[in-house]
Amino acid sequence: MNFKAYVFECNSDTYLDCMGKSLFGSNKPWPLEINEGDFCLLHHYEIGGLLGLWQATSNGARNIVPKIWGGKFPFQVRVKLVVPKVTDVPRSLLIELGADPSIGRFDNCLDENLGATILGFFHIEKTKPV
Repeated sequence: MNFKAYVFECNSDTYLDCMGKSLFGSNKPWPLEINEGDFCLLHHYEIGGLLGLWQATSNGARNIVPKIWGGKFPFQVRVKLVVPKVTDVPRSLLIELGADPSIGRFDNCLDENLGATILGFFHIEKTKPV
């Protein structure tokens, strides 16, 4: 079984809700592609960091928690942290992935090769359920 990796975005206001509720969200429908077991990262665009690593504990759905974030991010997935602590992906790896840390742009859905590179940084095999 192969796992996919997805990148969500947050700022200082939404980060605490993401952590406290173990929930990531988007205003675009791509999280509906997420299946339980897929991996998730969180791009904190105010600090320019890519944080990880979480695993989806639900399939992506609409309005798992309807009023969170003022209803602005209805496409959601429940997550659990699968590493001992939230960890920054090093900038050197971001550049290797083709991301420009100065503008903080990432594809939300990582292709299999990029996903494998990220999982390798966290010492997780892409075929290993956590």
